[in-house]
Amino acid sequence: MKQSLLALPLGLVLGLAATSAAATTGTINFEGMITNTTCPIEIINPETGAPGNLVRMGRVASSLFTIIGNEAGHRDFAMRVTPGIGCTSPTSATVKFTGVHGATGTGNTLHALRTGTGYASGIGLAIKDNKGALIGYGADSADYPLDDTDPTDMRFTAAYKSTSASVISGAAQVEVAFIVNIT
Repeated sequence: MKQSLLALPLGLVLGLAATSAAATTGTINFEGMITNTTCPIEIINPETGAPGNLVRMGRVASSLFTIIGNEAGHRDFAMRVTPGIGCTSPTSATVKFTGVHGATGTGNTLHALRTGTGYASGIGLAIKDNKGALIGYGADSADYPLDDTDPTDMRFTAAYKSTSASVISGAAQVEVAFIVNIT
């Protein structure tokens, strides 16, 4: 009996020693930018013209997507840059859009929609600049000139774009993050 009691604590000590020997080290990278230009950015709702971060794409028939690359459900929105305190003499801005659900489509240029039961599939979200050029996922937009005294609305268009010849109907939700680089 005494032997088994001694073996138990020795086994626990060896188990703990093995656990501490398995420690791992690594690296954490932090990235950002310190700037003297911090201009307020507001998303302008296309339906009301009021600030808000929801762009209602509406109901779009899946029958509109008959081949890869069809677009439907176009909605305009704007990002308003307002000069003032902390935003001195901005001249231009670019915007980079990335999505919570990643990229999709040819060349991964579109924003992937939320997936799962009840969600649409076979489409992505395209974001275009004020000239109709596609802004690829994670790519910088063209330069938008900014007014140094009045608010500037940087205008964009969003649309659903088919990534498959067969689009499955369902909820079509996309969360898109943005970074505005003001110079």
